[in-house]
Amino acid sequence: MRARFGGLTAGLALLAWGLSSLAGAVTTADVENRIRNEISKVWKVQNLEVGVAAYSQAHSDRGLFKSVMVRADTADIAGIVVRPVYVKALDVTFDVPLMLAKDPVIRTRSRGQTDVYLVLYEQDLNEGLRRAQSVVPDLSATLAGGQITLTGTYKFVWGNRFRMSGRLAVPDGYKINFVPTAAKVNGIPIPVSGVKLLLSKLNPILDLSSVIMQPKVNSLTIEDGKLIAR
Repeated sequence: MRARFGGLTAGLALLAWGLSSLAGAVTTADVENRIRNEISKVWKVQNLEVGVAAYSQAHSDRGLFKSVMVRADTADIAGIVVRPVYVKALDVTFDVPLMLAKDPVIRTRSRGQTDVYLVLYEQDLNEGLRRAQSVVPDLSATLAGGQITLTGTYKFVWGNRFRMSGRLAVPDGYKINFVPTAAKVNGIPIPVSGVKLLLSKLNPILDLSSVIMQPKVNSLTIEDGKLIAR
């Protein structure tokens, strides 16, 4: 029993030493490259910048960094282009073993204050909506006057040309949903059941859960021709 226990203890010590050595190899350049590669797997980006600031090597060994910044002139997120996209987080802790694995995964264990800023222009929104769904092939969105208006063709009981106006909401911090305040088809109000059915096929308008470090959006601002998420 003592021999087995001694062998187990030695094995655990060797494993701990190995993990320590592996973690000790972590530098800000390593993290920047891995984040850059991870983003390139899920987004199509232009002029991507990644900046990582360290506290000390001891903190980096544990996966804790002072700040992480990601910026791109454009980013195609699930078929919808935003321009620009900017994310900065303080006191970020990554899962180091996953980051240094053969197939690296960037997983954030914790983070402090996180800022996000992205702009979605009306033209990009329309192109993305048409590519992302086939339910309303002629779907068109207008961003103006603090609200969004959707128009398109969808077969209801008595008509097919609809117009819905409303706002955008992000209740979970990631999925941007259209919330109608007025809905008509051929100029006649659409029953609630019809609106719900159509919304189930259109929402979310944009899902930001794949954004690196998963920052939550706290506010949405609709200006003429664009949506700003912060």
